[in-house]
Amino acid sequence: MKKFKKALCLTMATIMAVTAVAGCASKAPTTSAATSGSGTQSVAAQKVTFWYYHKGDEGAVLEKTIKAFNASQSKYVVEGFSVPDKQKYLVAMSSNESPDLIELSNQDIVSYNANGMLEDLSAMGSKTKFDFSIFTNSAKTANTVNDTYFALPYATDIIQMFYNKDILTKIGATEPPKTMEELYDMSVKATTLDKTGNIDTLGYPLFPLASARQEGIYGFGGTWVDSATGLKPTATSQGVLDSLNLNVKYRNLYGIDKVQKFVATANTNRYTPKDIFFAGKQLFRFDGPWLAKMIKDNNPSIHYGVTLIPGTKANPELRGDSRYETTSVAIPVGSVQKDGAMALAQYIATDGAKSLLMGLGSLPANKNLYDDKELLASNECFPQFIEALKADKGVQYPKMEESAKYTSLINAALDYVYNGSKTPKAAMDELQKQASTLK
Repeated sequence: MKKFKKALCLTMATIMAVTAVAGCASKAPTTSAATSGSGTQSVAAQKVTFWYYHKGDEGAVLEKTIKAFNASQSKYVVEGFSVPDKQKYLVAMSSNESPDLIELSNQDIVSYNANGMLEDLSAMGSKTKFDFSIFTNSAKTANTVNDTYFALPYATDIIQMFYNKDILTKIGATEPPKTMEELYDMSVKATTLDKTGNIDTLGYPLFPLASARQEGIYGFGGTWVDSATGLKPTATSQGVLDSLNLNVKYRNLYGIDKVQKFVATANTNRYTPKDIFFAGKQLFRFDGPWLAKMIKDNNPSIHYGVTLIPGTKANPELRGDSRYETTSVAIPVGSVQKDGAMALAQYIATDGAKSLLMGLGSLPANKNLYDDKELLASNECFPQFIEALKADKGVQYPKMEESAKYTSLINAALDYVYNGSKTPKAAMDELQKQASTLK
């Protein structure tokens, strides 16, 4: 659900159209007595503007963090603004109305940096003696370009496997699968049809779509890019083909059209009270820790468990492999209060991270929080997810300038496979050819 967006060349007309929105972050005043909900600051306090993309209740969590930062010191006063539209980020950062600090996903970093929009935080952190060792190798990879930090992460997103314990017991299994081969066999046993022959209970984890297209590949050892460089497309890797062949085998067993129909309906009801997992109609589900709260809110009677995504018989060490993404903060080049922005960024990544994560229900990027008892207790599936984080095996999308285009090509190729119009090999051969010219 996070996509790379390559910064576009902005015309003056576009900039003028959004200036009114960007203007809320005007840098004319460098001192302020504004409160931002935290009590009046010293008149000498320097105003720092922070744009974040969360909104509603999640935006309120960010505001609470801002309030805590303001109360923790007297040199800066931060004003937060919820700006969910990232196109407005681009407009503001390309004008003289740039915010001082922005929230972004790690997938934005490459495109923003390629357009010269982000400050070098490695250099700034060196001056402030910031301890970058709090981040794992995965977090470092996600937030650097050529080993230079351009953002500081505070939250991570990974995916692991939820399963319905009652369905598992019904098919005679005593524990969830540790290999993809075991998962397939259990999935076939668990899949049921209604009186009309349509799928009633889904065994194989074909839904959510994004997870089937990522974790369903990674668990087999498949990758979309060369892991050493993060640049060379590898759509024809054996793991990709093995994953798709088993996926197609399941679809053919029950009828491609019937599988497509069931998944399309499931997608319409995703994260609603009619979600197929909440309704007890799905055995295996690759999803994030947020699903635990949604289950509690929608159907707490569901008897479920959480475990690491299976590996394969040939490669059991792949168990737990999944995508790795971060929510981070960065300083635009156009920021006026860079020192204040860095102070806030460091606070969000360290002292302010725990309460922020508990409020958002997110996993930590700061490894010093991995064993925090209060954080672990805040979400019943956090222990399993943090077990996966500790392994530091997250898979990341490529650091290509045209990564968004590659992602689009991947999705199109997989659609051909899933609807039966192309074999996995034919679709991946064509994808590899198309991707070979991307930058």
